[in-house]
Amino acid sequence: MPGLNSVMDTSLSALFAAQAGMATTGHNIANANTEGYSRQDVMFAARRPDILPYGALGRGVEVQGVRRIQNEFLTSNLRVQTSRLASYTEVDSTLYEVEAILGSVDNDHLGNALNNFFNSWSALGQPPINSTLKQDVVSSAISLVQDFHNINDSLDDMENNIEVSIQSEISNLNQLLDGVAEMNQQILSAEASGQPANDLRDQRDLLITKISEIAEVSVYEREDGSKDIILAGRTMVARDSVTHFASDYTKTSTGYQMTIVTQGHSQEVKLSNGKLEGLMTSRDVHIADVRDRLDALAENLVNQVNELHTQGRTNTSSGVAFFSGDSMHTIEVNPALEANPSMVATGRTSAEGDNTIALAIADLANVGIGGPNSQSVGDEYRALLTVVASKRNSYEFSVENQQNVVSTLKTKMASVSGVSLDEEGANMIKYQNSYNAAARIVSTVQKMYDTLMNMV
Repeated sequence: MPGLNSVMDTSLSALFAAQAGMATTGHNIANANTEGYSRQDVMFAARRPDILPYGALGRGVEVQGVRRIQNEFLTSNLRVQTSRLASYTEVDSTLYEVEAILGSVDNDHLGNALNNFFNSWSALGQPPINSTLKQDVVSSAISLVQDFHNINDSLDDMENNIEVSIQSEISNLNQLLDGVAEMNQQILSAEASGQPANDLRDQRDLLITKISEIAEVSVYEREDGSKDIILAGRTMVARDSVTHFASDYTKTSTGYQMTIVTQGHSQEVKLSNGKLEGLMTSRDVHIADVRDRLDALAENLVNQVNELHTQGRTNTSSGVAFFSGDSMHTIEVNPALEANPSMVATGRTSAEGDNTIALAIADLANVGIGGPNSQSVGDEYRALLTVVASKRNSYEFSVENQQNVVSTLKTKMASVSGVSLDEEGANMIKYQNSYNAAARIVSTVQKMYDTLMNMV
C-alpha cells in the first residue's frame, strides 16, 4: 500500500518539474533577442506507476530533457537562399557604383564629353571656317581624354576595393570555420553525459549561417553530434579538424576556384554563391565587361578620328594623327596638336574653306566610318549605358525577390524556433500555478504527518 512518503515523492516531482519549466521559460525570455537562439522546451513524462492489486497508481512526473525547437529543412533552405541573396546583393551594389561612375543615358560625363568633342568639330566645319575654333576642338579632346582616364581610375579603385573585400571575406570564412570546429569540440565534451548542449548547438548553427552568407555551404551531422562543413564540394571542417582557404583564386569558364592546402598539397575547389562569388563575379565579369567595352570604344574613337584626320592638310602639316593609344587608359591627344592647335585639319586640302574632314569627324557622333549601317561612337557608348542599366535593373529585381524569399523563410523560422513573449508569459503562469498546487499538496501531506504523529 502506498504511504504518505509516496504521496510526498509524487508532489516533490511536480515541484521539480515546475521549477524546470519555469527555469526554461526564464531562459527563453532572457534570450528572446539573442541572435541565433532557438526556443527551448521541457519534455515531461509520467513516472512508471506502482502496480497494485486494484490498479496502477501514478508516481508523479519526471523531466526527460530540454529540447531546442528546430526545423532542419527550413534552416538548410534558409542558408541556401541567404547565399544567393548575398551573391545578388554584391553584384547589384557593384553595378550601382558602375552606373554612378558612368551616369545615366540622359546625364553622364563621358557622354557629354563625347558630344562636346563632336560638336566642336561641327562648329569648326561651319563656313566660313573660323581657325580660332581649332583651340576648342583640342580643349574638348583633352577633356574627353581626361574623362576616359577618370573612369579608368575609378574602375581601378573599385577593383582594388573588391580585392580587399575578397581577402577580408576569405579571412572571415577561415575564422568562422575555426569557430565551428571549436564548437564541435565543446559540444562533444558537453554531450558526453548524453544530454544535448542546446545553447552550444545554437551558437554553432549561427556560425554556419554566417558562413553561408560568404559561400554556399552543405552540412553533415555525425551521430556523435558534431557537424561537418562542406564548401565547394570539399569537407572543410570534420569534427575539430579544419582546412583553410588560401588567399588566391582563379577564374574558370564555369565559375571560380579557390585554393586549399591539405596534407601539404594545394588543391582547387569550385566556389558558388555567397559574398565571395558575388564579389569575384562583380569584378571579373561585370566590371571587366564595362572596361572591355570602354577600351573598345576608346580604340574605335582613336582609329576612326585618326583615319579621317590623317587625310587632312593644313598650311603647315599633313597626315597628322589626332589621338594615340588603344584603350581608355592609354588614349591621349597628340602633343603636337596641344602645342599648336593650328595643325588641326579641317579639310583634305589646305584650301581655305575646305571643311570635309571637320564635318566627317563630326558625323562620327551618329554614323560609323564604315557606312550608314555601322555603329557610331556615340551609339556604341549609349549601347554600353543601356547594357549596364539593364543588368542593374535585372539584379535589383533579383535582390528584391530574393529578399522576399529570405524574409518568408525567416518568418517561418521565427514561428518555429523564435521566442514568443506572449507564449512564454502564459507558460510562466502555468508553471507558477502548477508549482503552487504541488506546494499545497506538500503542505497537506505535512499536516497529515502531524496528525499521524499526534495519534501515536
